[in-house]
Amino acid sequence: MKDDLVKAETSRQIYIAEDIMPGYVAVNKRVPLAVIGVSPERCGAVKERLISLYGAETPANVACGGKCVSVTLAELPARFESVELDAQKLTERKRFDFSDLNEIMARLRGEGGCEWDRAQDHRSIRINLIEEAYELVEAIDRADVAGMLEESGDILMQAVFHAQIAEEAGEFGYGDMLTGLCRKLLDRHTHIFGENHADNAEQALGFWNEAKKKEKKYASHTDAMDRVPKNLPALLYAEKVQKVAKRAGFDWADFRPAAEKVKEELDEFLAADGAHLAEEGGDLLFAAVNLIRLKKVEAENALREASAKFFRRFAAVEDAVKAQGKDMNELPLEVLDKIWEEVKISEKEV
Repeated sequence: MKDDLVKAETSRQIYIAEDIMPGYVAVNKRVPLAVIGVSPERCGAVKERLISLYGAETPANVACGGKCVSVTLAELPARFESVELDAQKLTERKRFDFSDLNEIMARLRGEGGCEWDRAQDHRSIRINLIEEAYELVEAIDRADVAGMLEESGDILMQAVFHAQIAEEAGEFGYGDMLTGLCRKLLDRHTHIFGENHADNAEQALGFWNEAKKKEKKYASHTDAMDRVPKNLPALLYAEKVQKVAKRAGFDWADFRPAAEKVKEELDEFLAADGAHLAEEGGDLLFAAVNLIRLKKVEAENALREASAKFFRRFAAVEDAVKAQGKDMNELPLEVLDKIWEEVKISEKEV
């Protein structure tokens, strides 16, 4: 009987109240919806769920105490037996889900869609994803929740853009993308969906890496290192390949030998002739990344924060110089350096 009631018809979808509650249940807003069998104790939860799907201002017809009234979802009474919603036009929906994004992207790329969107291919938009990722990282660093919300959506849009292009080319579709992602999450979390047990985050990461190694069928540690993306920022790339080497057992036990290596590379850089400066400079940077990694610091973030600190202090120095009615170029380095030290002291006092 329950299976007969819980179905999606061509004319409307019918759900028993308890079966529409899980957040992963898909609802097709393109056809009418009916939620029936709403017990008094579930009214509040059903109301909250429908608002999350459709938006608080969406009109609904609700059966309550033998009467049928028209209200918005926000106005649903404390008790009701069933609720029905009309099909929602795309442009009139108050809330959206992944299927809506799929529909919008298909429209933009389809016949009569946006000329710019239709002209793109995988390669032409590849840099956009990198830009959006950095914008999300910046929002995270600023603890900007509104920015994180917006930039997360922009990254999702890039993934969907590529999926739409791939589907049109017969390469893969949305279902393939989501299936691959879900399969990866299931297979790599062997301590959740398998027989392994993790007592801490480090063990969990170890199980993830082991599962990834089996999945990718790495022929060797060198093979694993070769698959680290070459277009990562240089510091991050260096850290990634060093971590692969660590998993192979090719790593110092602590930071002290790495610190000595930095000193050695610095001496070699200072002694290098013009033909070898770039090479020795690279060795110095690589050694510095290794030392920082062994001290449990992310080199990419450390350098980014150092650059931001330099920018902040430089701006303060220039403001101080302007307050004297001068330009920085007019003052000797010794004077500028003194102002710099004063700025450092003032920052530490705050």
